[in-house]
Amino acid sequence: MKPYSEYSAEELAMERLFIRWVRYPNDLPIRAFWENWLIQHPHMDETVTVARQLVETSSALGADVLSGEEVGSLWNKIRTSIEQMPDVEPLDAKLKTVATNWYIIRWSVAVLTAFVMVLLWYFLQPAHSCKALLPFYAKANSVQATSPADSLKKPFTISKNLTD
Repeated sequence: MKPYSEYSAEELAMERLFIRWVRYPNDLPIRAFWENWLIQHPHMDETVTVARQLVETSSALGADVLSGEEVGSLWNKIRTSIEQMPDVEPLDAKLKTVATNWYIIRWSVAVLTAFVMVLLWYFLQPAHSCKALLPFYAKANSVQATSPADSLKKPFTISKNLTD
């Protein structure tokens, strides 16, 4: 519960529960709450009086659209309509199967796409592309190759025979 006993009159006048009590005094649960609260906090009587005057003054500026009885009736209609709402029905077995299959297919495609992306990344790196193409160049008697990182160094020769 909020510490209403520490509120000033202005703070109390801005509290929604207090405003409702002042504007709709026939709302029994709210009226009972504030009357019991005043019994427990008699030192707040003057603050409540000032706050009540502030709420009444500000309420007089804008006329009420609904009376207290109309508001109560509206709340009763809301409560009964909520109670009469049907429960959520479970999914049809066929629809549930389709939804499950779609879920599995979607994740399978995502995993496969990730796998292909990793393979492409691995084989399309410059260092790997030189190593992958090395057997094609090895058909000649010798091939000179330099790696991009070693471009300032002397090129090396790969001969077809490993003994050369």
